[in-house]
Amino acid sequence: MLTIKKHALKVGALALAMGITFAACSDDDEPVKPNTRSKEYKLTKSATDATQVGTVKLTENADSSVNLSITLKASTKDTKHPFYLIGGSVATPTIDTLLKDTIPGNGAEATKVIWNKVKTVVVNGQTRKFNYDSALKISAFSKVYFKAGKDSVIAIGNILKSSAQ
Repeated sequence: MLTIKKHALKVGALALAMGITFAACSDDDEPVKPNTRSKEYKLTKSATDATQVGTVKLTENADSSVNLSITLKASTKDTKHPFYLIGGSVATPTIDTLLKDTIPGNGAEATKVIWNKVKTVVVNGQTRKFNYDSALKISAFSKVYFKAGKDSVIAIGNILKSSAQ
């Protein structure tokens, strides 16, 4: 009888040890992904026509870097649509052109990534940390033209801080 009790104690201790081992190896301890934020800004046909023709989207990544992209609902095939990010707002623009680039038209919806995983910016020769909250402090608007040399705005809209104005 004493031998059976010793054997039962050994088996019980072994089962307890194995249970702790398996619990420690559980897959439910995966790291929690941080919540990321995003905000989308409407681009319209003109300052007086509120028909939505595109968007500008600011996105925060898990590593705190930011992305900014512009999408036109329709584009003209084989046309490079110039776009600008300009300081201020549509109603009160500044003379600061923050960015000038083009969106290649494909005959359908077209998207251009403006910032991709940006973590720092250079201001007056000094590198500074840049994140989602920093981006929201920029007063700017976006303006897209049909093509270079032709003064025809096809999309415009306040973005970032200027969208609240």
